[in-house]
Amino acid sequence: MKQPDSPSGDSLFKLLIILSVPYLVLSLNHHGFLALLPFVREEFLLSRTEVGLYNTFYFLSSALLAISTGNIVDRLGSRKGILLGIGFMGAIIFMYGFSLSYEMLLGLAFFAGLGWSIITPSVNKAVLISTPVEKRAVSMGIMQSGVGIGGLAGASFLPLIGESLGWRSAIQLAALLAIIVWFFVLAFYREKQAHHSPSKPETSDKPAFIESVLALIKNKELLKICSLSLMFGMAYGCIPPHFAVYLSEDLGISLAVAGVSLGSFQIGGIIGRPAWGMLSDRFFKGDRNKAMLVMGLIIGIKYFITGLLVFSSSISYFSVVIFAFILGFSAFGWLGVLFVSVAECAGENQVGAATGLSLLFMRTGMLIAPPIFGFIADLQESYLLSWISFGIVITFISIIGVIKLFNSTVPGK
Repeated sequence: MKQPDSPSGDSLFKLLIILSVPYLVLSLNHHGFLALLPFVREEFLLSRTEVGLYNTFYFLSSALLAISTGNIVDRLGSRKGILLGIGFMGAIIFMYGFSLSYEMLLGLAFFAGLGWSIITPSVNKAVLISTPVEKRAVSMGIMQSGVGIGGLAGASFLPLIGESLGWRSAIQLAALLAIIVWFFVLAFYREKQAHHSPSKPETSDKPAFIESVLALIKNKELLKICSLSLMFGMAYGCIPPHFAVYLSEDLGISLAVAGVSLGSFQIGGIIGRPAWGMLSDRFFKGDRNKAMLVMGLIIGIKYFITGLLVFSSSISYFSVVIFAFILGFSAFGWLGVLFVSVAECAGENQVGAATGLSLLFMRTGMLIAPPIFGFIADLQESYLLSWISFGIVITFISIIGVIKLFNSTVPGK
């Protein structure tokens, strides 16, 4: 059954395209700059450790202020939130080109990360209030695909521009694209207003920040979803920084093919988000918990298989690229289903703050898992134990979740 004023198929698709564009340009700027870091390293004579600090500073503000920015979005609405996030991020990243030192770049990165923290709850809120229940997960998946497309485009094209014009001009062009998207959203996106009861004042729907946070913490179902977002953040966070190194050092794959495989992983995630959303809506009939736990089991098994590839005497380059796609399909295909689950659990008036809370858990997983994964590999001088140990943790958490879910559905339990 459709919600009141639900958009038709064509208008819904147009809405999702409009909402995916800010995500696309956000990801293009972030992943594009990551691809430009070799140029930055050469100019500022950076160590590998210093290069790695960029991502830490970028996501640090997003993690620390995720709930606060989400609460701001709940008060401003999705349209104003998107405009604030994309405009702020574009302006800060344009200033990258004037950096006199790497320390200045890291400081700017801290503030640029707030753009991600604002835009994510804004677009999630827009999807929740604008799409019918039976299409929410696939709609979120389509919109979230902008992350992968933007990341792939930024990593592919910005280094080419950097070689010709320098990294400063390349990232400033990407920032100008964000400003263009700001005008695009201003012109084409109109926010659907939530329906409020006339008997209640509007302010009653918007609790104070402390009250909002306390309500989220008391929501046990939301905290369960956040624990899964921590697991998913760990599962995804290990792959981008280590996958190419694993392929080249442990499997003897050339760096060129390893790079193509990493791109194939991203494409798998792009396709996986709407695909898993469709499975959640149709096959799992809107049961997000089942969908996420099945995804967790599949990711854990794929981690096992990835580790066991070291025992393969010969593996073709084509097989590696295809396997990377399959890995990305699940290991980064969960994003849409997770955010829909968060939004539905929290309700319209707390989508932003709830998304912020889930981002806090997710970013924490993405920050702590990669160094642990690498440390285990350093101890063994191989990634075998890293893949196996993380596969065990992911599979164990998913199995426990499946058991609890089963027990909760058995009559009398």
